[in-house]
Amino acid sequence: MLDANQAFALRDTVAANGHAPVFYRGAVEDSLNRVQEAQRDLEKAMATDPLHAFEAHEMLANENFRNGRYREGLAELEAAHKSRPDAADVKNFLPLMRALAAWPDMEVVDCRGSRVKMQEESKHTQWLPVKIDGHDVIYGFDSGAALSTMGEADAKQLGLEVRHVDMQLNEASGKDVQGVDLAMVHDLVIGGLHLRNVPFFVLQDSGEPFAKMAVGTRGLLGLPVMLAMQSVRWDSEGWFTLGSNAHVRHPSAQNLLFHGTTAIVEVAVNGRALIFSLDTGAVDTDLNAGFAKALPELVARGKKETRAITGMGGSENYDSVLLGPVTFSVGGHDVVVLAPHVFPSHSLGSFDGNMGHDILDQAKSVTIDFKSMALELQ
Repeated sequence: MLDANQAFALRDTVAANGHAPVFYRGAVEDSLNRVQEAQRDLEKAMATDPLHAFEAHEMLANENFRNGRYREGLAELEAAHKSRPDAADVKNFLPLMRALAAWPDMEVVDCRGSRVKMQEESKHTQWLPVKIDGHDVIYGFDSGAALSTMGEADAKQLGLEVRHVDMQLNEASGKDVQGVDLAMVHDLVIGGLHLRNVPFFVLQDSGEPFAKMAVGTRGLLGLPVMLAMQSVRWDSEGWFTLGSNAHVRHPSAQNLLFHGTTAIVEVAVNGRALIFSLDTGAVDTDLNAGFAKALPELVARGKKETRAITGMGGSENYDSVLLGPVTFSVGGHDVVVLAPHVFPSHSLGSFDGNMGHDILDQAKSVTIDFKSMALELQ
């Protein structure tokens, strides 16, 4: 796949060049989640230059996956596998996509602009009243999750059929989860959003993030559900707005793109342009090796220590550097994080950092607009 750290530069280059090669036009359209345009141009690219076939099929597989179109995604992934049978990521992804394609694709029945009151389940996650197959639950949402997730007790209480998938799930701690369980929610309603056929990973209740949570709250809505909302906004008064009522108020330059199944955002520190993954399920912003390479002067003044990273697979300790206050410029807002950590030897993905709530919670309101492809903090 194209280098994530060049995603915004590629977008700008293609926009400035009316005669950019069709493959790169398609890659930019994919990063902007322009599904039909990306499909058209990437198929043209494959027809004229077979050397791009693997990357084009992989991009279209990820695009269909994040939009809940699993059957089309499977066809693209199998074509990518045929083009490059030794590609490890594709081989690992195939069992999951085959399992999802056995169910109907996710369907948006309705998406009306609406507003709901968030619940006080956690200081750092937006917990929303959700109706699943007629049952009321209180779930958070997590833009860093490629699929929605729930605990096994919730799946049992909701009466869901659970299927096992033999694959490896990569997650934050670095302790990859061997094998996953899946369940299909047939009907899901949040405010004015009504979806059918929403898949969930099902996790053991004894692990993170559900170990200390009550049944009925052990759930996180992942990226496909957020994309179906089109736009989301939450504010310091506890209101969550979705759909047409949540578009950015002051449209500016696009600072949000997709890289595979990950939403990425432009960030600036000391005038240096960086790319972070956007993770509404993370409490802290973690800084990776790319940050250390871009800003060695900050890292040199930090304090070396060891810090645990916790995910679904458990916890693992990594060498880290504790920094002093760092100002992050993002979404039209300057935010100071007093004591962020850099992990020079551990990076989740190829991004410079992973943005969490220690940045997002400092704004009075946060808007993620997947139509304008903008993150706005006010």
